[in-house]
Amino acid sequence: MPVTTSQVPSTTAAAPLPPTSAPAVAPPPAPTPTGPRQVTYSVTGTKAPGDIISVTYVDASGRRRTQHNVYIPWTMTVTPISTSDVGSVEASSLFRVSRLNCSIITSDGTVLSANSTDAPQTSC
Repeated sequence: MPVTTSQVPSTTAAAPLPPTSAPAVAPPPAPTPTGPRQVTYSVTGTKAPGDIISVTYVDASGRRRTQHNVYIPWTMTVTPISTSDVGSVEASSLFRVSRLNCSIITSDGTVLSANSTDAPQTSC
């Protein structure tokens, strides 16, 4: 009698699949340029009748400028050449009878300096 042989299929495991990588994360968007930062100087308070208020501030080029006999409230918005230069503002009452306050605020609303002492002279 002839001998028959049968082959049993192999049960070897298939090669493991390579690990799947995590989904790629998109890089953050490039920051959009915000343009030059503006700074607004303000002087508020109460001007006494007949008094003369003078305001000295730093302009966009970094020079000190003075305006005499200004009305209150007074504001000036500048775009400084240097982003690190915040400038300054000072106000004074000639007869020392007016009550003055000041502030320096950036275009995004950040208060860089404020003085609310209601004094005849103020500086920020």
